[in-house]
Amino acid sequence: MTKQIWVADCETDPFKYGRVPVPFVWECYTKLEGVEVFKVFYDTNDFMEFMTKQNGIVYAHNGGKFDWHFILDWITPNQECKIINGRLSQFTIGECEFRDSYNILPVALGAYKKDDFDYEKMESKNRNNHKDEILKYLHSDCVYLYEIVMRFIEDYGLHLTLATAALKTWQKISGIKAPETDEIYYRKLKKYYYGGRVECFQSGEIKQDFKVVDINSAYPFAMYERHPYGQQPFKIYELPKTDAEIKKIFITIRCISYGALPFRADDGSLSFPRDEVRREYSITGHEYVTAINTETIKKVKIIEMICFTKSIHFQSYIDHFYALKTSSKIAKDDAGYLLSKLFLNSLYGKFASNPLKYSNFMFVRPQHIEAVEADGYSFNGMIGRWALVKKPLDEDEMTFYDLAVGASITGFVRAFMWESITKCEGVMYCDTDSIAALDTSKLEYHPTALGKWDIEAECDYGAIAGKKMYAFRDKKGKWKTASKGVRFTHTEIIKVAQKEQVNYENIAPTFSVRKDPTFVKRKVAFNAKIN
Repeated sequence: MTKQIWVADCETDPFKYGRVPVPFVWECYTKLEGVEVFKVFYDTNDFMEFMTKQNGIVYAHNGGKFDWHFILDWITPNQECKIINGRLSQFTIGECEFRDSYNILPVALGAYKKDDFDYEKMESKNRNNHKDEILKYLHSDCVYLYEIVMRFIEDYGLHLTLATAALKTWQKISGIKAPETDEIYYRKLKKYYYGGRVECFQSGEIKQDFKVVDINSAYPFAMYERHPYGQQPFKIYELPKTDAEIKKIFITIRCISYGALPFRADDGSLSFPRDEVRREYSITGHEYVTAINTETIKKVKIIEMICFTKSIHFQSYIDHFYALKTSSKIAKDDAGYLLSKLFLNSLYGKFASNPLKYSNFMFVRPQHIEAVEADGYSFNGMIGRWALVKKPLDEDEMTFYDLAVGASITGFVRAFMWESITKCEGVMYCDTDSIAALDTSKLEYHPTALGKWDIEAECDYGAIAGKKMYAFRDKKGKWKTASKGVRFTHTEIIKVAQKEQVNYENIAPTFSVRKDPTFVKRKVAFNAKIN
């Protein structure tokens, strides 16, 4: 590692609807030969005067959607940058490279360490009276971020994303080079690749006892099995004789399904039909075997079967990180524990990545957009006072790995979920690796064993308002909630479940690489669709 690693953070006005916060203090932090080096700046220009002269890399957590948007005026035009999932992820100003640590640590900093603080003290009328407390809080955030970033780099290398680091680490542990395919292969298998199973079986209020259970490490458990891979899949015309062999193929069938199989609508939405309509399903062998064994499909006609000459598993990788997770917990090594959890769940997705969605980006002056269009760039939006332009990756920049692996792993988890759901009574809700139901006694339980079930909560009340919109209260009065797209309290979720419309205002502005900061304001209504 030749460049010095820094971290940076700023404190701003507290979030308030309609007010775009402004930094009033910055800190940058590093260590040189074990000695802390940090500088505090009360002006963004002073911070940038110092930072851009450092021959290093500086990370801010969630910087690509917050902190770095305050330094846009310093960007050099006609400079390439990396945008990942709408996040300003990597760019250079002067001697310094700026990165967003969220790309390697996709969790809130509090998942590692974070001190509590009363943000009201940061209001302009209050902050002078609490200066020392604010600086202490700012410094602690920098220290914690530096600790976890450096642990990541020292243990796994200087990678831009967690997924890339996971792939490189797997190759090192297994001694296997990641398989590479091409666009034709990707498009052929795309129809078999879906996300997790999220479904409402009931809606509204639940006024009886029930349990919420989840799978211990669902995707690592799936990766312990063998999965098809290889550049030359071929059609077969007879169904393999054993379930083990069927699980290594992909199948397109026409049938009636009673909740067993995923179906992608024309608008891209995913559902699990439970009716008498005969549809065409493109599924993994795992899902086919489970549907047959649970007797939840009928009138089956096989249209196509795709087989592979090779299969692959990830047991050495999973064993390594599962053991590290366990030992880190015993040793109270918070960084090791968090990183092992992240690596356990971040490998499989890399195999399914689609480089057709990636682009090369560049900052230019708005008046120069036409000039760069000759080089294949097109206007993508404004970022501060700059125009953001993009062009597709060149063919030699694209790397397709093996979608068959990603599709099979996700299919395994959906199949396991469906098999488990059929063992439960009074199922109310499921979300990828968890089930809420009246009776889950037929599931196999263990608090830590891979692929076994564990009781997350024993509840006496629930409210389901839609996918990713629920509130479950355990018998000790603690709430488990989800409210995707909004930040709702359990009280607000209950109102939506009762079919009241609830107004939502996000006090935190949304920073985008394509437009000025905006504030989300909308009405949230009941949306629990039951198949």
